[in-house]
Amino acid sequence: MKLKLIAAILVSMLAANVASGQTASSDASQAAPVQDSKTIRIARSESLQSNKGSDQFFTGSVQVQQLFPGHDPARTSGGRVTFEPGARSAWHTHPLGQILIMTDGTGWIQQWGGPIEEIRKGDVIWIPPGVKHWHGATPTTAMTHIAIQEQLNGKAVKWLEKVTDEQYRKSSRFTLNGGKDETDGHRDRGDFPGQRSVGSGPANGRREEAMPAIQDITPVAPALEKYAQGPLADLWKRPGLTPRDRSIVTVAALIARNQTIEMPHYFNLALDNGVKPREISEIITHLAFYSGWANAMSAAAVAKTVFAERKIGADQLPAASPVLLPLGKDAEAKRAAAVEQQFSKVSPGLVQNTTDVLFRDLWLRPDLAPRDRSLVTVSALIASGQSAQITYHLNRAMDNGLTPEEAGEVVTHLAFYSGWPNAFAALPVVKDVIEKRGR
Repeated sequence: MKLKLIAAILVSMLAANVASGQTASSDASQAAPVQDSKTIRIARSESLQSNKGSDQFFTGSVQVQQLFPGHDPARTSGGRVTFEPGARSAWHTHPLGQILIMTDGTGWIQQWGGPIEEIRKGDVIWIPPGVKHWHGATPTTAMTHIAIQEQLNGKAVKWLEKVTDEQYRKSSRFTLNGGKDETDGHRDRGDFPGQRSVGSGPANGRREEAMPAIQDITPVAPALEKYAQGPLADLWKRPGLTPRDRSIVTVAALIARNQTIEMPHYFNLALDNGVKPREISEIITHLAFYSGWANAMSAAAVAKTVFAERKIGADQLPAASPVLLPLGKDAEAKRAAAVEQQFSKVSPGLVQNTTDVLFRDLWLRPDLAPRDRSLVTVSALIASGQSAQITYHLNRAMDNGLTPEEAGEVVTHLAFYSGWPNAFAALPVVKDVIEKRGR
């Protein structure tokens, strides 16, 4: 009861931006000397030091910030712990249990003998006394939590063996429904790098299968596991693009190629990486015009299931007819004149719709930033091998803020998600655009 009361207090403190976390030592820190035990003490944020998590108790890059030790007669201590992608704690137990409050990112937690479960910002987790468990980041997303625990005989944690790479990568299927392994096609599997896939709902009038897990692939293609856990996992850690940008690029490629089986996982990962539901909605709408109506309809069917599972409502989606962004009249007039001169006699309808529907409406919708809209377009063109259109749209993307370094990294990323031939087909065009702009 005491811990539950503390949790309620801490959640209230979070709303006022007052932080708290978990100790990384097996011995509880002793209370600092207090001149008057009945005087309120304030620990200013600048005085709270952060230290590297001990290699004895953690794997990967972990920062531990002690927020408060146990002050006699109280036995409760707390700290804030940040796990970089791939980092996790060792197996451990707490004699009087522990409360975790997720403050940022997405992570995993697993009880001994149970499935991995995903935990997200805002979640509150109760770990009963004596339960062997570990928690940490996913392979592609960092996470921060506050940990609160009580001491028993001067100790708040008992550290055990480390979580092995095999346990971390090959743990059994996990779901967001209490760890149940559902058999109706709606399941989450945490085996590929960053994977949180759920079987999509009906798309194109048929049920989609869940994204295969590593244990399903290994008997067929063991080398695929090696590459998934190696180069593919490393790709998401490269510094050239943010995780949010990589999610946008990947989602655009999947829609452009109509690869619905992986969409649930990557839609969820995009949301976890900071892409807003209204932005995913806009990406789907945008690609109806750049990858085809049928592709957008398939993606919308998958997104419907993902949004429902995450309780995303209409209030988080863009308006059908919003107030549009200002039109760059000079640039648009130049583009329209060039297209009309070349093609108006051949296909006047296409020329008119390109101006009225695309560049004076679709491109001005406000719920996807111009840079991101360009990023989506360039990614879809590369993924579908449409090299002839890359020059104009890559120049537009760079006018909208995409850097040459980011453009190059987009091609690198898409080699994995649309194939090396498509990446190399785009590379000379990208190189030419960057070199000409640098003159």
